Amino acid sequence: MMKKILLPTDFSDNAWNAIVYALKMFKDESCEFHVLHTYYPAFYEADYYEMIDDTLTGLRSTMDKIEKEFPNTNHRFYSRSDFDLLTDEIRDITEEQHTDMIVMGTKGATGARRILFGSNTVFVMRKATIPVLAVPDEYGFKGIKRILFATDYLKLYKREELYPLIDIAEKHGAKITVFHVDHDMEPEKNEEKVQELLLDLFKGTDFDFITVLDQEIPEAIRDHIEDHHYDVLAMVHRKYSFIERLLLRQNVENLGFHLDIPLLVLRSKEDT
Repeated sequence: MMKKILLPTDFSDNAWNAIVYALKMFKDESCEFHVLHTYYPAFYEADYYEMIDDTLTGLRSTMDKIEKEFPNTNHRFYSRSDFDLLTDEIRDITEEQHTDMIVMGTKGATGARRILFGSNTVFVMRKATIPVLAVPDEYGFKGIKRILFATDYLKLYKREELYPLIDIAEKHGAKITVFHVDHDMEPEKNEEKVQELLLDLFKGTDFDFITVLDQEIPEAIRDHIEDHHYDVLAMVHRKYSFIERLLLRQNVENLGFHLDIPLLVLRSKEDT
């Protein structure tokens, strides 16, 4: 079955880098890629028409570059632009096309290095109803062999929530490490039940469990990634979860969280 991947772009280097990452990540799979650019209302009519012209030029340039640099008979490409908010247009495309995943850069054309995610990336990860893979600036695809899946063990997972993670692991022959930070040095209330469920869901996939005691979550994740060289960090976006707190932009710097590898945000089905 052909995957449908949405590639939002603002024509920045960071957006192009994410597109390249996606093309390499899915190079052996049959995929439809939908390259999307949205633009906002302008106060002056001249600005509006200039915006349309810049959008069409940017999309043509992007599509030509893809065709020239990444020819692949497994892939089909479509471009789309609209006068709309990015999150609204993504919602519409997701419903129309039954899109499987969004791949985008972590920052836009004006992104500052001191922030973890640009505003568009934050809004998409918070609002999207499908998985979002955010690729850091200048991070090149090196293969996916080790995936860190961070969990709080508070709630049971549904199979469809974790399917995109399992699919990536199986397609790339990657190992999944289920990572948990225990502050109380005692098992979480649902830890045993969640682990039993994960044993069943990850059956046939290479995986293991690791628990770190008495450490702050951002520090524990960052240190473990640095020490063991993971290729992707995955988390499920749920209410009151660490990733939800992280995506409240005013908390990014306070949490002290820095990430140099792609982040896969899986969507909780209880929130959709």
